[in-house]
Amino acid sequence: MEKEVIKEFRLKSGNTAYFLSIRGPDSIRGSNLLVFERDNLQYRFSIDKKISEKITSEILVQIANSID
Repeated sequence: MEKEVIKEFRLKSGNTAYFLSIRGPDSIRGSNLLVFERDNLQYRFSIDKKISEKITSEILVQIANSID
């Protein structure tokens, strides 16, 4: 499994969120993840690369910013 940090985002809380690309054994399949910490908890939002054009990193950041 291969991981690559694609982009970093600053959330409203001031924390950093990392957008990663993960490739499985076959290069066709894989996932994109947004990973961040808040209040001593780690959050991971994962989407299949097949829908990554519909669910973008910006949408995941909006969801992360909605957590109170």
